[in-house]
Amino acid sequence: MNPARYSTLSRMLCVALLLVLTAPLPGQDQAPAGLEVYRALQRFELTGGSAVAENLELKRDRVTMVFNGRFYFEAPVAGRVRGAVFQGNGTFRAEVPPIEFERENLQRILKATAVESNFRTAVLRFSDDTFDLIGKNVSSAIAPREAQELATEIQTRLLRETGANLAARLTISILNAENPGFFLAQFDKGQRDRFTFLFDHQARIPVGTFDINGGEKGLIFQHRGALAGNDVWMAFYSLADFERGRVEYSDVEDQVAIPRYTMDIDVRNPGKILKVSARMDFVAAKDALRAIPLRLNESLGEHDSERLKKALRVKAARFADGSLVEAVQEEWEGGFTLLLPAPRAKGEKFAIVIEYEGDFMFDSPTIADCFYPRVTTEWYPRHGYLHRSAFDLTFHHRKKYRIAAVGARVREELIPGGDSEMISQWRVDSPVPMATFGVGDFERHVERIATTGFPVEFHSLPAHLVVLKEDFVLAELMNCLQYFSTIFGPYPYPTFSAMYHPRPAGLPLCRSSSALVHIASLGQSSSCRPNILPK
Repeated sequence: MNPARYSTLSRMLCVALLLVLTAPLPGQDQAPAGLEVYRALQRFELTGGSAVAENLELKRDRVTMVFNGRFYFEAPVAGRVRGAVFQGNGTFRAEVPPIEFERENLQRILKATAVESNFRTAVLRFSDDTFDLIGKNVSSAIAPREAQELATEIQTRLLRETGANLAARLTISILNAENPGFFLAQFDKGQRDRFTFLFDHQARIPVGTFDINGGEKGLIFQHRGALAGNDVWMAFYSLADFERGRVEYSDVEDQVAIPRYTMDIDVRNPGKILKVSARMDFVAAKDALRAIPLRLNESLGEHDSERLKKALRVKAARFADGSLVEAVQEEWEGGFTLLLPAPRAKGEKFAIVIEYEGDFMFDSPTIADCFYPRVTTEWYPRHGYLHRSAFDLTFHHRKKYRIAAVGARVREELIPGGDSEMISQWRVDSPVPMATFGVGDFERHVERIATTGFPVEFHSLPAHLVVLKEDFVLAELMNCLQYFSTIFGPYPYPTFSAMYHPRPAGLPLCRSSSALVHIASLGQSSSCRPNILPK
């Protein structure tokens, strides 16, 4: 299976701002406090001594690293060392996996048959047994200023350049007792300049940051600047996967399922701010669950500081009973992490309400009075890759506008005692992989299929804004519905609708070019499927 390639735009250097929502932590004497672990990892202080490396070989799957120099170690966090900075001389080599796409991709980017480079510095972050291998004969030593600067910079640099929160990824691995653990190393001052290698057994960064979701665990990538973003030199399955000839998709490592969202959405001033209060019904998918990573804003880029200026920011997180939940979200981050006060058992159900806001709505510069989320699915928190959920969406909007959203319209009415604001409610009870909406001066056009009477709806715009052939659009929508119903069977959802979108890049999942956005309750299966690998 060929991994998808998504290059994020680079990010401007900034000091990370931690948003912290605190709650009492019962049982702190049994387990380290989640926020305490996160803050320690975020500081990455090299006060854990040092060790000399002489031809020290460290292997991580198909990658071999050799070190000659000195490691400076982080002080233990939650009982173990989780990071180190290396200064000296070293070599890096990674064999290309036996996949034609990967061979061709590496040849295209590096003009090479393997990833090879020397280096003089390396920054290592890990939750696995790396310290046991590189931390022998540790002696007390003060890390030089250059080494500490490398340790300090990697967190904000990766946030800016990829959207990945490295301290949060390590916190998740530690609190949820992931086995095997996580490994990342960033190398510099060699023939390939600065590049990064990560091996993520649970595929959280490949999926959440790079949208590589076919079960690949290893990535080697390089940031190439504000406009070019990140080049993924190589994405690969583990050697164990190749030996078995099969790999499981990343879904098997999901921490939670989210069967339903109940969302209150304020778009009364859509050109300035989107405000959302989202109740998320969770079901724990793993035992001893203490940390939940969620995706949000992840594909916004660095160019023009888009992910910094337009991102949705978490303001509060609470359990359904009102008690607070800790949440961490950094500037430039493509998501956030919930830190639970006590472990949750597999199958346990609980609900958390998350309040967040930001300037996330797209306002067309050429057509007035129509607004849409900048990215179809990234306006609400998600876990994993396109799992299905039911949605109950309540919108607060001005009377001059209408809402077009996924599912069926439940109500559309003036607020009690008011004459300028309205409430619209949309609901889809059959679980679907995504939800989206638009707000604007929509005109609704409906046709019914002659043989079944099934309604097809198109949300158009008035002729003074844009001239459309609504009858032609409806005819094509009905042809589409009947054609695919013939192939795949009767359409299984209660609504089928579309809305006009003026943005050249469109609003579908991949921002592909389209003037029409399908908002019916359609989607793809995201069950865990085995993938056959070449032997």
